[in-house]
Amino acid sequence: MKFIKISIALFAFMISATAVQAQKGKTRLSLGYNVGLPMGSFKDNVSETSVRGFKADVLHGINDKLSIGFGTGYQDFYQKNPRQLYKLSDGSDISAVVSHSIQTIPLLAMAKYSFTPGAAVQPYAALGVGGNLVSYTELLGEFGQEQAKFGFAARPEAGVYIPFKKTGEAGLTIGASYNVMPFNQDAFSNLNHLGLHAGVTIPLRK
Repeated sequence: MKFIKISIALFAFMISATAVQAQKGKTRLSLGYNVGLPMGSFKDNVSETSVRGFKADVLHGINDKLSIGFGTGYQDFYQKNPRQLYKLSDGSDISAVVSHSIQTIPLLAMAKYSFTPGAAVQPYAALGVGGNLVSYTELLGEFGQEQAKFGFAARPEAGVYIPFKKTGEAGLTIGASYNVMPFNQDAFSNLNHLGLHAGVTIPLRK
């Protein structure tokens, strides 16, 4: 899909740019598996948990506690509703199965704060703000529409980083995020969802 190819290319470019600009401190890549749970009004239309996702960020340390950089991810939501009777715009009725397929890719400027750097367990808080690429497909029986949109996104999160060894620069990251994604299409007003992630954090350079 052209939408996915463009997003991957943009992601790779921004990672490269972030790594090149890092001259001082430490630059780290965090990559993890992510589960998405629809929240608020989004859950009224898509109630199924998404197990098809990942979360990633590249952050450069300003000091031992504060890091800034770029964050992204991918989440694939799908909902197939039972057959119902729907009224069309011309006044006629149709009995059909409606399904929704939604993919989100946030592109965020991020800041992360580590509360206890150097400890065996290091809790952190982070915030990402930027845009969101959305691929939206609605199928009404044999009829459907597919759209790609770009809108605002924000991602506050919290979690813990656990080094694999004492004073090590690589480790396990576990956390949760709340993805704020306004989206106005058909019955949807937003794509807000809770993300639960686990993955690894590794240094990109010494």
